[in-house]
Amino acid sequence: MILYLRYVAILLSVCLNPLVFAEGILHNDPFTRPLINTSPVSNAQGLAETVEEAPWNPQLSAVMVAGKNSLVTVDGVTLKLGEEKDGYKLIEIKDHQATFKKGKKRVVLEMPVMTMRQNKERGAE
Repeated sequence: MILYLRYVAILLSVCLNPLVFAEGILHNDPFTRPLINTSPVSNAQGLAETVEEAPWNPQLSAVMVAGKNSLVTVDGVTLKLGEEKDGYKLIEIKDHQATFKKGKKRVVLEMPVMTMRQNKERGAE
């Protein structure tokens, strides 16, 4: 009986912890490497040469469509609507798709959809 009461007390303390229900529960992965900043490089005369921005091709691995509470996982980082990754703001989430915007540039990431047959074949390997 005492063991049961201790178990219930521990369970209640974990479930009723205010940090569990906090607004900012989503965090970026602390183990991901930061990207190198591609800022302008100056030459010997002091003139700045612009460095062309590399194409942004992250991997969309998960989508949860739930209205304003929708979430996506991009390169292992969970984002909600309005949050940014590498300067790209998440503006729209659909089934198997996420749309980002940076300035006037829009990038639509799509998650590959596996058919049941492909899923079975993958499991047989």
